[in-house]
Amino acid sequence: DLEQVRQIVGIETLVELLRHRVGSPVSYQSLAEDLQVDQTTVKRWIGILENLFVVFKVTPWHRNVARSLLKAPKYYFYDNGQVTGDRGQKLENLVAAALLREVHFEQDARGRRVKLHYLRNKDGDEVDFAVSESGRTILMVEVKWDDATPSKHFRSLRPRGTEPPAVQVVGTLRSANRPAPNLRIVPAAEWLEGLEL
Repeated sequence: DLEQVRQIVGIETLVELLRHRVGSPVSYQSLAEDLQVDQTTVKRWIGILENLFVVFKVTPWHRNVARSLLKAPKYYFYDNGQVTGDRGQKLENLVAAALLREVHFEQDARGRRVKLHYLRNKDGDEVDFAVSESGRTILMVEVKWDDATPSKHFRSLRPRGTEPPAVQVVGTLRSANRPAPNLRIVPAAEWLEGLEL
């Protein structure tokens, strides 16, 4: 039937749009306009893609869960080959998938209450990933393809009164260094190989 064909074409187009938006907060309104459907349809289609393990959602971290859910999420692909962006976006997607796998392992095997988020404030400062446990940030991760200069956003987004470990994962870096007690700059391959929460 024609409506089913339209939906399949719409979902395929949605996947194509998401492939180009890896690492960016996604506006359902913007996707709805691009696809010429309503936001409810976009959310339903994304739900299908999540259930089929095509994409997964990373929400912004907020103490208030309801507020976190209202803010724009980011979507990443389980299959890194789906990402059509530059090397930095592909590396960010790879790191997202590795962190998600580790979070799921910790939840399932050890019963830890860990979750994967990203950090962003009103000024637009952002850290790509934050792992939280029982409502507090335990790890901050920034991903860069070739910038080994420590991100200034680690400082502006650090939860008040805490110093969670921060890691900047760099694709082209040759050797790790520690510019501050709670900050490591690490080559991507080395970090991915030794990833543990």
